[in-house]
Amino acid sequence: MVFHSRIALAEDYDLSQSQIDEYQNNGHILLRNVIPKSAIPELRVAVLRAHEALKAEEEDFQKAFRITQNQWQINDVVRAHVLSKRYAGIAAKLLGCRDVRIYHDITFFKDGLGKGKRTPWHQDGHYWPLDTDKCITLWVPLIDCPVDMGPMSFVSGSHLSRHAEHLPISDESDEYIRNLVERENLSVHPAQHMNAGDATFHSCWTYHAAACNTTENTRIAFAIAYYDADATIPLQPPTNEWRAANLARWFPGAVLGGPAATAKNPAVLFPCD
Repeated sequence: MVFHSRIALAEDYDLSQSQIDEYQNNGHILLRNVIPKSAIPELRVAVLRAHEALKAEEEDFQKAFRITQNQWQINDVVRAHVLSKRYAGIAAKLLGCRDVRIYHDITFFKDGLGKGKRTPWHQDGHYWPLDTDKCITLWVPLIDCPVDMGPMSFVSGSHLSRHAEHLPISDESDEYIRNLVERENLSVHPAQHMNAGDATFHSCWTYHAAACNTTENTRIAFAIAYYDADATIPLQPPTNEWRAANLARWFPGAVLGGPAATAKNPAVLFPCD
């Protein structure tokens, strides 16, 4: 099958050194037109179909958003995007590594009319069972996403902190990080309007949150989580139940202290690794 997006996905994204510096200083960046406009309709349809196929596995996080994961393993269009060297090339340059591997993909649905509640402030690193700081998530809306639909806000520079590492996403993590921001006078980068295909990239350690969706439409967003292709699994056992569960789910057969490289975690730029 030939997908309309294949040619567009083969084109490198023009990433400047100043953008790389911005990400490395702040722990987040918004890039425009990461997914070419010509590829959006096909990907959106594929994501919705794959979500329906995985409906029994849908997870609801405190009414803030609904997700399904690893659609790339059941849908060829989604797979073409998840294994796109265009996106992985951006991730590798921002992280400063030679290549990245796939952690997993996630599709987010934040329901409209206020049903999709606020996403609390949190650090994704609480969930990642990896021995590396070089981890990053691409997050892209598949429909135009105005500020009142709930795109993400970030705390600039917070990727250098582990203060909230012990907390899962919750009201507790939200209050804890809000207090940190106020007490330490941290810089909050507010949410911005994003067109379909624009993407944010953020470190797994960057504090981030999202407002509720007050529009009439469901916010549909697709994310790909990457990490340094040379990363390892920590030598010590996972420090919380989420990391233990994710180690078993996303790194089947991996051993403590060994490479974080299984059939579920292909390298993207140099796939023979």
